[in-house]
Formats: sequence, structure tokens, C-alpha cells
Amino acid sequence: MTSSADSIASLEQRAEQSIGEGVNWAVHAAGDAYKATKSLVPLPEEYRDAALVGAALVVGAVAGKPLLSRVLAGSEAAVVKAEGVHIVPLTRENLPRAVAAAKEGFSYGGPFLSPAKDFKASLDPLLNARRLSMDPKVEANARYWLAVDKKGNVLGTTGLYETGKDQAEAAWMGWMSVRPAYRGQGIGKMLVDFSKEQAAADGKQFLRLYTSNARGEAAAQVLYEKEGLRIVGSEPHTIPRFLQILGGEKKPLQIVFREVDLRPRKIPGIPSGPSGA
Repeated sequence: MTSSADSIASLEQRAEQSIGEGVNWAVHAAGDAYKATKSLVPLPEEYRDAALVGAALVVGAVAGKPLLSRVLAGSEAAVVKAEGVHIVPLTRENLPRAVAAAKEGFSYGGPFLSPAKDFKASLDPLLNARRLSMDPKVEANARYWLAVDKKGNVLGTTGLYETGKDQAEAAWMGWMSVRPAYRGQGIGKMLVDFSKEQAAADGKQFLRLYTSNARGEAAAQVLYEKEGLRIVGSEPHTIPRFLQILGGEKKPLQIVFREVDLRPRKIPGIPSGPSGA
């Protein structure tokens, strides 16, 4: 029987190997990305090299920690299983753990995806009740929930918020993610189902969300389709194309809008309400 020391050594070796492979990939990819990106920088030729180097340093510094977290999370996934998962509201007490879990769940987004501001605002009545925006990417009246195990570990997050564009009819799902080490165990489905049920209980006709076609969200897109959240529109992503290339995105990123109709489905031949005597 393998000892715990041997198991730890094995995990450390796997992590070291993964980091080495990542560094080798980055060295080769950086050259290709640099060539492809240089012509897209909206600056005179003599400033492009400096701009690209600066951008690469910023992105690399911010994304380096999430990359290491993903490697370690991958090793952790071999021994961690979710048990006794249930959903609880976000509170000031569990806020730090919620932010850490969501950052891990959205780590592929680097500095562009950070849940801390929205999580904190949802707990502040004044900030949370700010004037509704017509932009679905601006949250108001937000509430968040966490998937936690019996030990209190935060495994994933989800939330609902409103916008001025469709406040009366729809809730928007925000910051839905599952930590990499706990994926593939049905937690994402649990969170989406909870969001749908909560939105319906709030009297909303639709649950909507915006996501993207980024590589890091590919698995989430499959889940959304299974849960009935169909694509209803898209628009170009706001992240500059040269940064998308530096991040390894071969195709231009798109913001993708999805929705599911929460209204009860009418069955032909069966009245929708009580009939008169």
C-alpha cells in the first residue's frame, strides 16, 4: 500500500512536470503570438515592441498565480471528492472563501475576470441598490450563493442580478463557476438548477446570462446547453485582440448571450387553469 509520503511526492512530481511543460509551451507560443500580435498594436512601429513587452509582463504577472493554482488544483483533484454538497447564501463571514473559489473557477480569465467587487457590493444595501443600467454586464440587486461541502469548503458559486433593460421579466445569472478540482461531480448542474428555481420563485419569466467562446468556458457551454440555456445573441468581446492572442485564443472572442424560458410549458389539450363549472 502506498504511503502518504509517496503520494505527496507523486503529486509534487506531477505538479513540477506540469509546470515544466507549461513553461516550454509558453516559450514556443510566445514567439508565434508576438509575431501575430505586433501588427495589431495601434501605435507607431517604434513603440510596438515596448508596448507588447509591457503588456506581456502585466498579463504574465497576473496570470502566473492562477496558472500555478490550476496545476496544483489538478493534482488535488486526484484525492479530493465532494461530499454532502449543499447551497448556502453568500455572507460577510464566507466572503473571502467565496472570492477565492470564484477566482479559481474563472482563473482562465486572468485579470479580466474578478468577482470580488460584485460579491462585496451585493452585501452592501446602498451599492447593491444603485441605479439599474441598461447594460446586462452591470449588476444591481444581486444575490449570491455558494456550493459548500460538509467541511465548509466552497466548491462553486452562482448568483442572480437584474438590469434596467429587462428587470420585470428576467434575472441574470452571474459568476457561476466550479473550482477545477471539483468539476465533473454534478456541482455545476446543481448551481444552474438552483439559479433557475430561484429566478422562477422570484416571478421571473427568463433566466439569462452572458458568457464567452473562450477556451476556458468550453465545458460551461456544454452544461448551459443541457440546462436549456440557448444562445440568443452575441457581440465582439471588449478585450483587445492582441491580448486575446497573447492569452492563446486563436479565434476572436465573442460575448455570448443565453437564456432559458422559465414559464410552465403548456401541454396541448390540457387547460392552463381551472375551468368553470
